[in-house]
Amino acid sequence: MPAGAVNMNHEPTMEFLPEPAFPVAEFEGRLDALNEKILSGGLDAMVIHIPENINYISGWHTPGYYYPQMLIVKPGSRPVIILRALEALGLPVRSWFRQDQLMAYQDNESPVGELVEALKRLELTRSRVGLETHGWFFTVDMNRELADRLPDMKLEPSGWLVESLRRKKSPAEIEQIRRACRIAEIGIRAGIDNFRAGMTEAELAGHIHHAMVSSGCEYVGLPIFVMSGHRQLAPHSVWSSEKRIVPGENIFLEVAGSVNRYAGALFRTLVVGPPTQRNIENMAIAEAMLEAAMAAIRPGTTSNCVNQAVKRIADRNGIMLRKRAGYSMGINFAPDWGEGSFLTLQDGDQTVLEPGMVFHLPQAVRRAGEPLVASSETVFVTESGCGQLTQFARGLIEV
Repeated sequence: MPAGAVNMNHEPTMEFLPEPAFPVAEFEGRLDALNEKILSGGLDAMVIHIPENINYISGWHTPGYYYPQMLIVKPGSRPVIILRALEALGLPVRSWFRQDQLMAYQDNESPVGELVEALKRLELTRSRVGLETHGWFFTVDMNRELADRLPDMKLEPSGWLVESLRRKKSPAEIEQIRRACRIAEIGIRAGIDNFRAGMTEAELAGHIHHAMVSSGCEYVGLPIFVMSGHRQLAPHSVWSSEKRIVPGENIFLEVAGSVNRYAGALFRTLVVGPPTQRNIENMAIAEAMLEAAMAAIRPGTTSNCVNQAVKRIADRNGIMLRKRAGYSMGINFAPDWGEGSFLTLQDGDQTVLEPGMVFHLPQAVRRAGEPLVASSETVFVTESGCGQLTQFARGLIEV
């Protein structure tokens, strides 16, 4: 056969190339820590179904989690993961688990039926098994089916066992978030550099998306938010294909990057043309709130103390706070890019901050009839204070 010719009689052979986000030793350490928590909680095993928690232990990820996926962790045994048969084809690429740890169900089969078979193989049908009851993906009907099919198994709420491990990030996890923050910065920069008065929000969002994906961004748990003019009045407004951005308006960019399922977020406010004095004053307040949060973050303080530091600045300037001062960042799957469901900086929360925790600190000034201004940073708790992961110029950015 001539050099460079293609053999049409045989299809090319492809091999699975694993894409681990972390060394196996890091995953093994997480599993060991979870096994200890399962035993100390008086359980014999745990069924995990929350995508972020499955990813944390196994490395497995897919946007196809609209089909149930479950992970059984039994101390003393290797974990068993249960996936839709189609998704299961990707296990060698996206997980450190071996094929003999996999059980799969077809689209016309009951996922709970496969879970029951796995629990039988692991000899757990008369044991105390913890189940995550705070997630969205194991329905009431599935819970009832499991209880009906294994009536002698003691099914109990497991609590937030995996999340308690996820609160503090390892150096390797912080590095993933740092990379995600770089991508968020690239997105903000693309929005600034490509802005032209009269373009639609959708056109601006297109430039941001292109720059971020070209720089290695994965799909993110939330869309980016591009809001200008009157559309800033509705929080979490995605870009509009109809709204054109005109001189004198503020543009609010709320962006997050994602690398190996770890997210880092950044807010910045653009203004089309010279800012008004009132705009400048409001931005100074937002920046002061952000600085207060960062100054308050240190090991040993509480979530409430950080929130109170922000609230004092807001109260002094007549700003009504409608939300928390910040929320944890880490593994992200829709419907969120943050981890605020289990670690947040809010009023009354007495959680003690520890080194390795990572937070996004969005601070905004909303006044009736005035443009929104906002700024944020993604930060982490160091051994002595607060370290920044995002690095981008603050203040009103004139375009």
